[in-house]
Amino acid sequence: MKRISLIFLAFILLSAPLFAPSACALTQDELLSHAVMLVDAKTGEILFSKNPDERLSMASTTKIMTLILSIEMSSPDEIVTVPQCVEDIGLNSTRVPVYYGEVMPLQDLWYGLIFKSGNDAANAIAHHEAGSVEAFVKMMNDKALSIGMTNTQFMNPHGYTQTGHYTTARDMSKLALYCLSNDLFREITFGDVYTMQPTSLRPALTIYHNYAINDYDSMYYYQYSRGVKTGYTAAAGQCYVGAAIKDGREIVVVMLRCGWEKFAKWPEAKKLYQYGFELLESRQ
Repeated sequence: MKRISLIFLAFILLSAPLFAPSACALTQDELLSHAVMLVDAKTGEILFSKNPDERLSMASTTKIMTLILSIEMSSPDEIVTVPQCVEDIGLNSTRVPVYYGEVMPLQDLWYGLIFKSGNDAANAIAHHEAGSVEAFVKMMNDKALSIGMTNTQFMNPHGYTQTGHYTTARDMSKLALYCLSNDLFREITFGDVYTMQPTSLRPALTIYHNYAINDYDSMYYYQYSRGVKTGYTAAAGQCYVGAAIKDGREIVVVMLRCGWEKFAKWPEAKKLYQYGFELLESRQ
């Protein structure tokens, strides 16, 4: 009897890894976000999803499409005279700010778009590229279809709440993967600080891409996190599209409607990044 017990004990000990909970276990119920996609950036493999095809508002993550379209159409040193349509944004819109009549390099608008989430910069870029905001929005929708975003509709270039402006977590992951193949897009959205050139209406302006998850001094810091774009409106809630790079691996996360509290998305993003890397590492 004693020998049988010892053999059984040895079997249990040796088999423990098979019965222990997975280090990278994650369930949908653990997440605040209403919709999530977690994707291996190198293979496109879906590592985790939650309500990936539900149509939701995406707030300023819209600006990801605005940036990539402009990058593909123009050069960063093109000179832009800021059009009057920069004033055609909601009263509580985020601004760089840029002003009607200012003259600046297009690149300054790109950084203002991402770092300051400027709705004014979005309209200026749209007008520069297409002659009007409306024409640029059509380009956005055409581009979306061309990269497989079949469940998305843009109504403006900045993400301010508007009927008919929606996407899905799956579609936003497709957009993120597409954009991250562009070196200039990565340089801008992974950046930390940028100084806009002086204009006739203001001195040089230094702006920051200060997401708490990328801030070494923040309690939410995650060392492998990079960019890309957050968003928030009362209708959309907190939104985030980001990337993380660790040991040669890169993963992309999309989180839509992650509550309404400003910092709630960061612990959740870190949890998803950790899950993704642990899952990939477990396959070695």
